[in-house]
Amino acid sequence: MAKSSKSETFLSVVIGGAAGFGLVVMTRRAWDVCHVVINSVGNGPFLLFVGVPVAFVVNIGLFNIVFRFMRRGKGGKWFMPMLAAAIAIAIADLALFSWAGTPASLPGICPANVPPWWPNSVPT
Repeated sequence: MAKSSKSETFLSVVIGGAAGFGLVVMTRRAWDVCHVVINSVGNGPFLLFVGVPVAFVVNIGLFNIVFRFMRRGKGGKWFMPMLAAAIAIAIADLALFSWAGTPASLPGICPANVPPWWPNSVPT
């Protein structure tokens, strides 16, 4: 695969990092509302040392893969690869939130640990 340009690297870090940060914030708020406790240390350190790196690696890697694949094909120069990467990140973050943000196996006060502010039209 060709070497990435500085703008592609910058975009992947900014967009992937922002989406990863949004995922971690959304997960933390869901855990706080439903009173979910992951371990005895607390949710904050767990999210800082496990959640943030996982979210950043998944989002930055996914952005690079989709963006480069679309640019190599007939996806266009910037708009369509960016749109495809944003859609892929949104789907991946919803899947990560469904898996880690609403752990049904842990005790909490919300039904299935899904917070009341989560829309019913979006499955978890």
